[in-house]
Amino acid sequence: MPSSVEPWTGDDDLSRQRRKREARLLDGEVPDFPNLTVADVVADVLAASNDGRASFDVPNYLVERGHTSMTIRSIVDYLQRNRPPFPGPDPCAPAQRDD
Repeated sequence: MPSSVEPWTGDDDLSRQRRKREARLLDGEVPDFPNLTVADVVADVLAASNDGRASFDVPNYLVERGHTSMTIRSIVDYLQRNRPPFPGPDPCAPAQRDD
């Protein structure tokens, strides 16, 4: 039963667990650069992707900076999980044919 003193935030246990897991992931050190956290690399990628280029190749960007495939996969997976929904048709969906 929730405490009558604490405000109800609408969170269930599952969403709290997800936020904690996400925080642990972001606080983790990057194996190839121990002085960086995953959050640092994510912030770097997001800043670089907002420089006005139409498309941004995250894996190539990270390769150019010397990151390993394990780190690249972690960062790309994180970004895909946390991206806002794409307005309009899904650009990754296969094209529909009008037969």
